[in-house]
Amino acid sequence: MEILFVIGFFIVGIFFGRWFHTFQKVKLVSEKLMMWAVYLLLFLLGISVGHNPQIIENFHTLGWQAFLLSMGALGGSLFLGKLLMLWYGKSMDKSGGAYEK
Repeated sequence: MEILFVIGFFIVGIFFGRWFHTFQKVKLVSEKLMMWAVYLLLFLLGISVGHNPQIIENFHTLGWQAFLLSMGALGGSLFLGKLLMLWYGKSMDKSGGAYEK
């Protein structure tokens, strides 16, 4: 049931985004709210990790594995992002898209 709630909010957000896409003030406020929401979620994640004694006890083992996994994900994301910018960036420049160098 929770997944329907999440999907519903996502769909409503898309409609609101399309409805208010011309209002620059709404865009600026929503960007700031999203960043603060991410900060809050990261803080709450840190609390839940710090509260779990099993994670804290095995942190020396999990730390390296998590570090390597996150660096691999970050490197792959940067590589793919650059590849997509090179691939789609040229076509967007020609078609008058939103991408600017």
